[in-house]
Amino acid sequence: MSGPSPADEIQAIGTPAKQTGEISCGACGESNPAESQFCAGCGHALYEPCGECNKPVLLSQAFCGACGSDLDARFKKRKAILEARIADAVIATKEKEFERAQALLALVTREKDYRLKETVANAVIAAEKINAIATQESASASDQIAAAQEAFERAEHQRVVELLGNLSPKLLTDDAASQLKRSREHLARFGQAQSSLQEAFQKRDWSSAGVILDQLLELQPDDQSVAKLATKVGKKLISKATALTEKHKYSSAASRLDCVPENARDDDYQALCQRVQRMQWLAEQFSQEPFATPTLGRLSQFWVQQSGGDPKAKAMLDQISTKIRGPKSSPRDLYAPLSEFRVSSFGGDIGFLGSPQCVDVSAADEQTEKTFRSLPGQFNVAIGMALQGLGQGRIKEDFAPKKGLLKRLGRKKSPSCWGFDIGSSGIKAVCLQTTPEGKTQLIQCYRHAFEMPLGRHTSESEYDEVIRNAVTEFLSQHDVTGSDVWVSFPGRELVSRFVKLPPVADKQVKPLFDKEVESRIPLSRDEVALVSWVAGAPEDELAVIGRPAFASAARKQFVERYLENLALAGLEVEGLQAAPIALINFAMIEFADSLTCELSESRDDDGELKLPAIVLFDCGAEMTTAILVSDHSCWFWSFEYGGGDFTRLISRSTKTTQTEAETLKRNPAKLSAPETQLESVHHKMEEMRARFRKTFSDLMEDHEELDVQQTWCFGGGAMTLGWIKRTLCEHE
Repeated sequence: MSGPSPADEIQAIGTPAKQTGEISCGACGESNPAESQFCAGCGHALYEPCGECNKPVLLSQAFCGACGSDLDARFKKRKAILEARIADAVIATKEKEFERAQALLALVTREKDYRLKETVANAVIAAEKINAIATQESASASDQIAAAQEAFERAEHQRVVELLGNLSPKLLTDDAASQLKRSREHLARFGQAQSSLQEAFQKRDWSSAGVILDQLLELQPDDQSVAKLATKVGKKLISKATALTEKHKYSSAASRLDCVPENARDDDYQALCQRVQRMQWLAEQFSQEPFATPTLGRLSQFWVQQSGGDPKAKAMLDQISTKIRGPKSSPRDLYAPLSEFRVSSFGGDIGFLGSPQCVDVSAADEQTEKTFRSLPGQFNVAIGMALQGLGQGRIKEDFAPKKGLLKRLGRKKSPSCWGFDIGSSGIKAVCLQTTPEGKTQLIQCYRHAFEMPLGRHTSESEYDEVIRNAVTEFLSQHDVTGSDVWVSFPGRELVSRFVKLPPVADKQVKPLFDKEVESRIPLSRDEVALVSWVAGAPEDELAVIGRPAFASAARKQFVERYLENLALAGLEVEGLQAAPIALINFAMIEFADSLTCELSESRDDDGELKLPAIVLFDCGAEMTTAILVSDHSCWFWSFEYGGGDFTRLISRSTKTTQTEAETLKRNPAKLSAPETQLESVHHKMEEMRARFRKTFSDLMEDHEELDVQQTWCFGGGAMTLGWIKRTLCEHE
């Protein structure tokens, strides 16, 4: 017979070895058959896996029969871990981490081993206590959060910190946490401010003290002690500022006034602030002003009066008075220079073109000369119109319909011409004639101002009626028989394009130019009247700049209506020209000597070609026209800004009529508060400056050959206080 096979001794993992007899349950003492896994009396497990070999062992075994592992020691270690979790839960409870404490105890209470009964019972008791504490703490926290909310709304920040500071962050709502943080920050700022205030008092630094007290008032608005202290310090600062103002130290006075606490800013404070602000503003108006003007003279006198005899104001008044009576920089200049610094940001020095030299005034009668001198620099468009009518100037074409050959042959050229500048503020006209010696003389001069300027929103019917009535009045006083009549219209009616053609011959240039005009002007040729100019074929040295050209289009519908309206008034027009083009003709005659140069001398140190150029700005009532001319090129722009904008802004700020505002614009010393009432005007000037600079910089980037040597301005709007300085001057 063979013996038992070794395979018969192999047991499945996790299956207890075959036992004989009965097994007593350690949990309830019930006897169970040897092959039982669980107690039939209480259902408790009778076996557990060995921690070392994973073989099943009785819960009551001290050592593993398979590997000899000390089961009792391993159990004690397991029990110690559970007891440690109970201890950690107690610590978490003390730290108000109730959720963590309950999670730790849950790991203990889910144990089912009868040997851990006491440990589990302790965990259950601990969990009940912690739940009770958590409930109590939560209720208490809710009460404290509610009380803190009320305290926060009353700005009792110390109370908020007392109520919420000791609560666990886990018990705080988002709003409560935010209130606690802001209250702590508030108290920190308050403490720092108090410390800084004490330091300022020790140094008798009332300016710093005033600023700090203002902060404390903001932090503790109901603190009467702080309010009284702020009032006291404010009076000290106002007293010091008053003394500094009497000594004409306005900047120092202003710095003291800036530090006065808010609750000390009474009527006396406001009056002193206004006075100091005005003195500072007045003192700043003369800085970098290029010319000694009557407006600056009146303003300096106003400064002397308002300051009570400030030595600086007296010195400025004396300086301006002396300069006004002194020599001008050139015969063209309307004003004498106030300072050496009158450099234009567009190139060269700035001048105010008040006395054109291309027209001889000596032959005019006394009344004509008086009218001409009364509006210096404001007849330049009219002069340009008359010059073209006399056959002078660069631009020969005009917008009037071309007359038939028979009419042109039958009409004798007149030796004199009336040039009309019909603008938004009125009509200005001159009659010029050419002498046998080639001089251009002023024969007559006329000016008519409209009752109200023709603004951008004036209706066509009203526009036509005002002009018609003004022309009728002119004709009732003047006989134009025997003279040609040339009339201008505003540049805003134009669509203009400037191009640079290749340096080709005349026969080749026409088709090139026509093609450019067709592509660049988005209007049908049948709908527009067109004026164009192309520079002559350049000499060899100028070939690099090509042939500059421009085309300007005006709608035929406008041209026909405009001429028909003048005809209804009885004015027969020989030529019609846009105001900007009239200024080009004027500039080319007026500055002919300055623009002509020898090409051999027109190069810089690097050998680059540089052609002298001149910039002109005509600031009218509703528009500002800018032109740039050289001996070989020309450009012009019309900007929707003018003196009328300044008048309307002053009218708005002073709550006066436009007629009254126009008077105040010409004499700002009459303004009740010029430091604030002119603020919007100066902002508008800065806006104009930005537009001018952008336009010119774009052009100069493409035309580096131009060397602007002079900048001239004229027009009524250019006489506004600060216009030249703020729009044209190169600021230091």
